[in-house]
Amino acid sequence: MNSILKDAVVVPAGQGDAIGFLTWNSLSNMLITPDDLKQKLIDSGLGEGWMPNAIRLPDAFRRATSEKFKREMSPGVYENYMFREVASTSAFVQRNLVCETVDTKGRRLNYIPDVGSLVLDRKTEKVDASYVSSMAQQLVSNAALQFDIFRNNYGSTTLRTVITNALKSMSPTPVRPSGGVYFVPAQFDGNLDALIRFIVSLEKGEAEKVPVMNTLDMKNMVTRKLMDHLRSTLAACENGVENQLKKNDLKAILEDAKNVVSNFKDYESIVTGNLQEMEAYVALIRKRVAEALANMAD
Repeated sequence: MNSILKDAVVVPAGQGDAIGFLTWNSLSNMLITPDDLKQKLIDSGLGEGWMPNAIRLPDAFRRATSEKFKREMSPGVYENYMFREVASTSAFVQRNLVCETVDTKGRRLNYIPDVGSLVLDRKTEKVDASYVSSMAQQLVSNAALQFDIFRNNYGSTTLRTVITNALKSMSPTPVRPSGGVYFVPAQFDGNLDALIRFIVSLEKGEAEKVPVMNTLDMKNMVTRKLMDHLRSTLAACENGVENQLKKNDLKAILEDAKNVVSNFKDYESIVTGNLQEMEAYVALIRKRVAEALANMAD
């Protein structure tokens, strides 16, 4: 990344306008209320259209009971605590606190399926707790407190999804194999500024952008990265079908592939050399997506 950034910023501005921007962001764990999130989206210029779905009580309940706890009882012997869902109806959701005792070799020495429980009443929106030990009481009570927090706040996972979805609307191309840094074409400058304003307005958010100037070296760099992106997108489509991924997982891959095909038009004035190879990849991706969607419908 450092070499790319160095090349991107040392080009004198007089050699041409920016063809786009390199951008990256990060977000540490945080919480935010729906009202605060909505206001930040509006103030940044992104708009409230990027608001995530409303927080569902069962989702907040499951999130609050997703953590695990481990403690050593004696040398080489441990107790593992975790919540397991035992019932979900139109009236309630019940998750029991399970305790299993294991040794260092992974052998199960004991298993108790109900040292505690939490029951969410969907109608009253209240949680009923029970437990049989002081440790179970501590874990169940903590989960109940977490539920009160999660029912009223979005977490970092949701915020990262909002950020990713907004970025996807700007025809991004990854410039690192591991991801995290993207090229965004110049026509999305205003949208990118709004996204950056939104991210830095968050308590734990950071975001930057660096101009990529209109030089042959920079256009060659974008061309290489776009070609890599097309190849990896085609491979993801083919692997998803061959490995018979779950329908939802495959749909996500195909949706990303459709976006890549749609975004290609935003790069036609940027890429260098003969476009035929790229256009062939775009055609292949379009074909694989159509075939996969047709198979899913059968």
